[in-house]
Amino acid sequence: MTTQGSAAGHLPASTRIARFIMTLQVAFGLVGIALALYVLITSGFSAGMLLLLILSATSTALTGWLLSRWASRKRSVRWGSVALAAAMCGARAAMGVLDDGSSWLALLSSVVLYLAIVLLLALPAAGRWFDR
Repeated sequence: MTTQGSAAGHLPASTRIARFIMTLQVAFGLVGIALALYVLITSGFSAGMLLLLILSATSTALTGWLLSRWASRKRSVRWGSVALAAAMCGARAAMGVLDDGSSWLALLSSVVLYLAIVLLLALPAAGRWFDR
């Protein structure tokens, strides 16, 4: 259910873009989980791969849950999305720092969408839309 045609107001572009990015993250997260499960099962269980799978599944599930609550327009959904994106940005940065083979460009490319969500939902237009 969207509120684009209702009297409650239109979904601002910044909020619409943030929702689109989060939807893409859920879709690619589900594909990533399926691939990680396949690798985990076929190559034997490793603790590192299991931890990455748990992080990916948790992130994907929380993002999907927040998207399902988007139409409620509650402030908690907005700030929950910002907090999740910031936490995932920190987790990706920590993984990039701990991995010796990754470059700063790879680190930046892994956090850019999370930073975009934080910035887009921090705009005043998003605050006006999430008014409950």
